[in-house]
Amino acid sequence: MENTPKRKQRNKPGVVLFTAVAVMLMLSILLTATVSYVSVNRTKTNDNYKSKQAYLTASSTLESFINQIQTDTAPTNDPTAKAQQKKAIDNLKKLASANSGKGTTTNVSYNGSNGKSDNIGTTKITVAQEGTSVANIVVTCETTYLGKTEKVAAHISTQSVTKPAEYTNTIELVGNGGAGYDNLNVIGDMAGINNTTGKVYRFTNNTSIYGSYLMYGSLEVSTQPLIMLKPSLVDEKQGSTVTISENLDVSNEFHINSTMARADGYNYVNIGQKLSTSNHMDVGSSGFDVDLFCCEANIGGNDYTQYGNFYVYKGAGAYNGDATFGAAGQTINGSLYVEGDLNVTKSLKVTGSVYVTGTITGKDKIVCTASNIHEGAVLSKAGRDAKPQIPVSADAYVYYPEDFFMSNDTNVTTISDQYQAFYDGSNTKTFNTFASDWTNVDYTLTELIDLTGTGAKTPVTSRYKLRITSSCTWASDLSFNDYGNGSRILVDVSDSSGDIVIRLQNGLNLGAEWSPVIVVRNRSTIIDTTTGDRKYNCYFVSDSGSAITLNGIDSVTGKSQHSGSSACNYSFKGLKVFDYDTYVRMFDSSVLNNTKGNPGLPQSGFVLNPTSVDVAGSYRPKNSSIIFLFGENTTLNATDQSFFQGSFYSPQAIVNIATSGLGGLVVTDSAGGKMTVQCCAVGVVIANSFGNANTAFYVYTKPSTTSVMQNAKGGKDDSAFGYTLDRYDHY
Repeated sequence: MENTPKRKQRNKPGVVLFTAVAVMLMLSILLTATVSYVSVNRTKTNDNYKSKQAYLTASSTLESFINQIQTDTAPTNDPTAKAQQKKAIDNLKKLASANSGKGTTTNVSYNGSNGKSDNIGTTKITVAQEGTSVANIVVTCETTYLGKTEKVAAHISTQSVTKPAEYTNTIELVGNGGAGYDNLNVIGDMAGINNTTGKVYRFTNNTSIYGSYLMYGSLEVSTQPLIMLKPSLVDEKQGSTVTISENLDVSNEFHINSTMARADGYNYVNIGQKLSTSNHMDVGSSGFDVDLFCCEANIGGNDYTQYGNFYVYKGAGAYNGDATFGAAGQTINGSLYVEGDLNVTKSLKVTGSVYVTGTITGKDKIVCTASNIHEGAVLSKAGRDAKPQIPVSADAYVYYPEDFFMSNDTNVTTISDQYQAFYDGSNTKTFNTFASDWTNVDYTLTELIDLTGTGAKTPVTSRYKLRITSSCTWASDLSFNDYGNGSRILVDVSDSSGDIVIRLQNGLNLGAEWSPVIVVRNRSTIIDTTTGDRKYNCYFVSDSGSAITLNGIDSVTGKSQHSGSSACNYSFKGLKVFDYDTYVRMFDSSVLNNTKGNPGLPQSGFVLNPTSVDVAGSYRPKNSSIIFLFGENTTLNATDQSFFQGSFYSPQAIVNIATSGLGGLVVTDSAGGKMTVQCCAVGVVIANSFGNANTAFYVYTKPSTTSVMQNAKGGKDDSAFGYTLDRYDHY
């Protein structure tokens, strides 16, 4: 396009991704393919120059058209709005593609101050293709006023992209049953997302969570657990919270602390029903307030100490916002708000104020400035005092491993061809197949690697007993003499291999004498420019069979339905799975040069960084391209110092990682603080139920955004429709 001095070009970069559409005036233009009345600021039209008048009218009309669309597209999860959103974009494309791409032209009228049409020029809006693709659209407004014509245009790129699933929990339970945790330690967030009432979770023996906790059900605490609220590992700018939809019952020491100063939006405990304590409970610490909300409180037994505000608000049913404080020692370093009645049976120290809507019994036992005790108060429930919402449900999964195994829809899966090849006879390869090819046996790999993060690369040599270069079955046909005793097995993902899918033969049972060490190297060169993730991934999948039937999306739950998935059982002792880039940094040359044996402790100086920011002297792994997909009724038992660096997507399976894991792993937080842990897994674990034992840690790292897991929470049926406003032009 020629660009003369007369022509004004106003670039307005910006992207609007539609997650919802409110069908208002301008969107109705798209839905009905008609343009009626457009509101224009008449102060812009009071120019005596005809061309100026024509230009102002055309540009105001176009900007009203574009701005109204942007204004009326607020994010929402409402499925009706999403449907309207898609309809709007589809009809915009229909308008543009009409007349062989020349588009659709409509005349516009204007509302005057008296509600009647004003004659401020004749304007046409044209929606047409720009070039050969309907994905690129130009919206043109052409106004003629007293013989003078001016034309302006907005150039739009439309898009309909899959909305990727977000994985924010290190451990996430999907099942509708309760669970008990013994010495479970989580670096990152943890959740129980199935909103089934009556579930009970139990924390015992120093269970700790260094992040946020969300669960639907009740929590019983019996042996000194700790929740340490830390900045989100997904976004370091976000804080952390504890949300329990039903009851919290503390019968032994329970500590909920924070590494952050309190701010709006985080550092709170939100209990949907009743808090009961019969032993010591700490909430917050000096300088690190943690507020607590519940609908009924019964504080008894030994000490209760809190730094932060304590809120007891009315809830559903019989929860009237009443509170009883009868612990042997009880201090609130903050204010107390009670929407029902307050009963104080033992000395209660409150450093702030006490606000009670109902009556106070035992007012003389409250250690607080008398003028700060307010009976019959009205609670504002605004700002900091507003009770956080407990979400009705968590972000539910739509697609399951069975969909990834069997679907023909490439918007859902990329691995079904490889999976089904195991059952139609076209892929009979096993690990032993590669062991029969001398080029894959006793394999030595030397690669230039930036070990220091400075850009300087040094040659690193690692050796493997066996190399796997394509999809195959891990069966029990390897020779123990050759491949027992901790053999190192390299899985080599490349552009030529594509996704490598490794089927675990049902019943695969490897004792401690095997203790295989799997190292997955991903060198596919096609990179997602947004996330930096490589296109291809390595999948370990259950032997769920080919009789799986996909029965469509349930109209009520919105979830995929399937049947015919075969049950599988796996047992491993001492199995270790590493990402290659972590493996060659974690261990020194004395380990890397061995093809067998337990790799032992990480080398001195190796620090793993699971946060979202770089920390000097640490290694921050990329999103994991190692994915474990276990179908319905699959059970994995991993013991005896097993370790997994990868993500488990097993929403209808049982994952038991009852192991002390990898010893001596140093983990850092975003502030550079370090902790040495026994680590069982680095990734995310999503399971119907989860079992653990021994004092061991699970550390967060999100899965690759190019893996099939990005579609698990929606895929093509939960797309984000939208457009990019590339620029405005004046012709």
